[in-house]
Formats: sequence, C-alpha cells, structure tokens
Amino acid sequence: MNFLSPASLFLFGLAIPIIALYILKLRRRREPVSTLMFWEQLFKERQTTSLFQRLKHLLSLLLQLLFLALLVLAVARPQFAFITKSARQLILIVDRSASMNAVLNFDPESPETESRLDSAKETALQIVQGLRFMDEMSVISCHTRPIIHTPFTRHQKTIREAIESIEPTDIKTDLKPAIDLALAVAQTKPNPEIIILSDFQKISEETLADFQNIQSENANPDDDNQEQKRNIKLHLLQIGEENDNVGITQFRVRKSIVNAFDYETLLSVINTSDEEKKCSVELYFNESLFDVRPYTLSPGEIKTEIFSNFTFEGGELKAVLDIEDALKTDNVAYATLPIRESITVLLVTEENPFLRNALAVDEKINLTVATPTEYEANTQDFEVVIFDRYSPTSLGDGNFMFIYPPNSDTPPNIGTDDSVATWKIGEEIETPIITEWERTHPILQHVQLENVLIGKAYAVTPPPTSKILVRSFEAPVVFVDVTPKRKIVFAAINILESDLPLRIAFPVIMANTITWFVQGDKIEEYHLLTGEVLRYKFDAQEIEAVKNKLPQDETVENPQMTVKITGPDDETWDIPIDNDELLFDQTQLAGFYALTLTDATTEENTDTDENIEEENTTDDNGFKKLWAINLASETEASINAIDGIEELVTETELISGSSFFRFPPWIYLVFLAVILSVVEWFMYQRRKID
Repeated sequence: MNFLSPASLFLFGLAIPIIALYILKLRRRREPVSTLMFWEQLFKERQTTSLFQRLKHLLSLLLQLLFLALLVLAVARPQFAFITKSARQLILIVDRSASMNAVLNFDPESPETESRLDSAKETALQIVQGLRFMDEMSVISCHTRPIIHTPFTRHQKTIREAIESIEPTDIKTDLKPAIDLALAVAQTKPNPEIIILSDFQKISEETLADFQNIQSENANPDDDNQEQKRNIKLHLLQIGEENDNVGITQFRVRKSIVNAFDYETLLSVINTSDEEKKCSVELYFNESLFDVRPYTLSPGEIKTEIFSNFTFEGGELKAVLDIEDALKTDNVAYATLPIRESITVLLVTEENPFLRNALAVDEKINLTVATPTEYEANTQDFEVVIFDRYSPTSLGDGNFMFIYPPNSDTPPNIGTDDSVATWKIGEEIETPIITEWERTHPILQHVQLENVLIGKAYAVTPPPTSKILVRSFEAPVVFVDVTPKRKIVFAAINILESDLPLRIAFPVIMANTITWFVQGDKIEEYHLLTGEVLRYKFDAQEIEAVKNKLPQDETVENPQMTVKITGPDDETWDIPIDNDELLFDQTQLAGFYALTLTDATTEENTDTDENIEEENTTDDNGFKKLWAINLASETEASINAIDGIEELVTETELISGSSFFRFPPWIYLVFLAVILSVVEWFMYQRRKID
C-alpha cells in the first residue's frame, strides 16, 4: 500500500491533544453541606459503576482516535496494489455513420424519433456510470475515419461530455480504421478493453474474422499466442433492430449525348427490404416541384432512370422519395444543374450564308458577324474567331479558325515568339479528293467525308508542331496547331465551291470545332460523396474579378481572400485560400454547399445579422459555386446487421466492473469515520445523562 499524499500522515499528531484531554482531571470545588447522609448513599452507587464508567470513557477515547485515524488515512489517499493492478483501460468506439441515423425501432404509426446514435450514446453513458474509480476510458467516434474525442481519463464528467459531443453524420460506414487504432493503443495497456457501439451493418470479412479471433483467444488462452493480444477484451454492443429501407444510390448530372447544350440526370433507387415496396420520386428545381415518377421495386431491385430535356438553367436539383422508412438520409439526393454559358463567336467574312447558318443553329453559340474592315476596328474579346477567306495582319492569343485564307507570302504576325512557326500556302490543287481523315479527333467525331466534292483548295505547308486532320492524297487539307496560349484550325478548302455545306457533316464539324476550342465537351461537375474533401482551384481571373468588385482599401495592398461556405442548416465556414486553392473537409452532412469568394479585410466590418442574411441570398461579387453532397451508397442503404455478428454480441451488464470498488478507498474511510462519529456522539450523550 502507498499514499498519494503521504505528508498528510503528520496529522496523526492530533492524537496527542485528544489523549491529553481525556487524561486531564477536573478539580472539584469544596462546598459545605448540612449532612453527608444522602451524599454517602450516592457515593456508594457511584462506586459500584465506576469500573463501567472507566471502560466507557476508554471506549470513547478509542473511538475518537479511530475517527482521527480514518480521517487522516482518507486525506492521505491510500492506494492498494491489488486494486491498481485490476484497473481497466477501456476504449469506447461509437459508430456515427449514416446508418446510425436510422430510427431505433421504426414503426410507421409510431411518432418515435430516437435514432440508433441516440441509443448508442445512452448506452455509453450507462457504461460510464458503471466505471470504477481506477478505470480509464478513451472515447472515439468513427465513420470512415476515427476521431478521438478524449484520451484516457478517469474524470467521468469529461468522458460524459465527450460522448454527448458526438454529432450524427451522413458518411458511409467503415469501422476498420477505428478498430485498427484501438488495437494499436490497446497493446500498450496492461488491462485493455475495447467496446464498440454500432449497428454493424457493414463489416469486412477480415474485420469479422479479427473479432472472432480476439474473443476465442480470450476464451481459450494459448501459451503460444502473444500475451498482449490475449489480454485484450472485446465487447460488441449491437444497436438497433432489423428494418426495411428504400434509398437513392445515384443522382448525378451529366452532359447529354444527343444535345451538346443539354444535360441529363441519372437517378438510381434500391429496395433493400425483403418485400415489394411502392413509392414515388419527386423532382424539385430550386424547391419547385416539376416531375413525379411512380416506382414499384421488388426485394433487392435497383431501378435506374435518366431525366433529360431540362428547359431551365443553372440551379438546385433535388430528388425526394415519398416513402416512410427507418432511414431518411438516403430518401433525399441533391445535384447541381450547370449554368448554360454561351460561347461568344466572331465570324469575319464578306458574305457566307452557309457558314453563318451552320453557326446560328447551335444554341450554345452567341454569334457576331463582322466584315474584315469592321474586325480591324473591333476591340471586343471573343472566345472563338473564325476568318472566312480573310487573314488578319496580326494575331494575338486565343482560338482561331482559318477557312481558305488568301494566298499570301506574308502570313499573320503572331507575335515575337521565335518558337512559333507559321504556315506557308502553296499552289492550288485541282479537283482535290479527301482520301484520309482522323476519325478519332474531337473535331471529326461522327463525321463522314467520303465523296465530298471540292472545287477549290490549295496546298499548304503546316508548322512542324501541327497535327494534320484531313489529307487529299499527300497534301494536307485541314490541320490544327496548339500552343500554350493559342489554338488554330486551318482549312485549305473554299467551302463556297464545295458540296460540304450541303452535307450533315458540315454543321457537325463546326459544332465540334467550337467545342474543341473551349473544351466544352467536359463540364465541371460539382458533386461529392459525404466525407470527401472539397477541392477547388481558383484561376487568376476569378480572384481578380472578385477583387475588382469588392470595396477598395488603400491600407491593404494584397488582401487575404477567403471563401465563405454555407452548408445544410445554414451552417457557415470562413476558409482562407492558400495558393489559390480551397480545401474543405467538413462535408459530413448531405445537402448543398454554396461557395462565395470574399475579402477577409472587408468582411470584418460587415458582421451584422442583416449583412449575413443578405450575403446568403445574393452574390454581389459575381462568384458563386454550388456543390451537391450525397450519401449515394448501396451498402449504406442496407441498414441491417451483417450475418455472423449476433454470436459475438456482448450484454451491457457484463462490461461493468466490481461494484465494491466503484469508489476510491478514501470515500469508504470517510464513510466509516462518519459512522464512528455518530457512535461516539451517542456514547457521549449517554455519559452526560449518567
């Protein structure tokens, strides 16, 4: 036995004044009386009980000394070796994945809303209440990665606060990282115990085998096994019962394969129940209902459907399952519909109705037509410039298409970069025939050029960096040249003296060329799964545009740009931009996450509720991105426990330690001291009466 406060043992010195007070005799005062007859009678009665009185005085003294000894030992806080060695180190793992949001005992006619996570936290608090004074506990929550809420501690208030701080998430289940962490920590402790609170709806076969091995090693210890592994006790507490569930497993927007300017939405629904389910899917755009589809799903059936021909532009899409089941998280899915941004195209020509009409029918093109004279005086920027039978004197950075430019020995001046080579136009080719073309190139996809009649064309020598797309025997007819700041498409064909404009291939080629210039065939998809890191790389133009629209502060040369993220339930985060890149990992709940770019120096002066509300509804600086975060998991839609886990489940009562050592020894010493104090007080009162 040892003491945590050995200096307190000096308090035993208080026994000296206690003994001295009992030894001290009172001096009796002399008083004259008229007769001794009555006093002699009283003296005889007192003499007969003097031995009992002395014993009672001695017992009172011993009780006083024992009372003092108990108090001093309690203050010194004794520690016993056998108690210390039996101390347990418990690692509590609470599953807070999406399936733990399921209603504990779902009944369509019952208003019960207690989730499995709520039940797990209540069970965890009961376990804490049963801890002994020397037991330690560490609290870990997990979904796909473990989070330590508190390290090992005996302070039960801290443990309870850590358990109560665990919040639900919509992230899929993966217990293995948390279990691996717990096993690694447990092997460093003398008496480790791992407690897992979960519905065990998803566990790998490897993890299940580890559970079985640990429990079998504890039940049948083998000298050949490592002692550390044999000492680990594993308690699996299953939360929740079997329930039916229907969920959305996919909801994504993609570009239409029919119309390059349209989008399609892919929706998948799964029935993980053992019986047929009937439900309907409601589609909303910006919270307005625009479509309802009925579904009848057989047990285990997955139904996929594609929605297309959206007439609205850019906004929030939401799919809602109209069904009552245990898990509501996967009954709603989110998607963002991209804004249909038009492509500004300038056509420089004297007159070419075929070319003008081919460009005008493409909905994604904002076409402007100018004569060569008007082009020379024009200063407006366009994403694509098409020169028809015309060649400018100089060429800047951008996307350019040349169609049968005039035969000249002086091609356009394209800058001072010596590494940039230009083309050379040669003699005319008589009745050229297209003999070969690159069918896999994006410009010539879905195009047939056989038997195209061409009246005029000329031989051209392309730059060495170019790629030839169309040939007439050995002569290049169409080529592309790509540099870091410039894209050029060159066609040595006079389309006005050809039947190409009368073929379907012509508008397809023009649409493919515009798409290839601006890379419009790949749309940016702003969607993630819950728990994934949101990454966004800002380009210089986006940041500069925001800075130009923000209030200017002369005292700040380079203001710190931050991104304000507004998530579900209007929760907000202010994230600074590091190296023009945003990294955000708080995507724990499914829903929409809106990003707005702001200046941290001006944001400090606009923190009123009115300004915050206005900023959530408007985007004054012109930058706003919307991400859709979904659960979308077939495995998470099945909310029932895996087969084989029932045999390993532990009862909660088996986790509690011995009730006798629930409290430290000094509490029992104080309790005994109080009892002795009551006994001594009773004897003192009896002595006064006697």
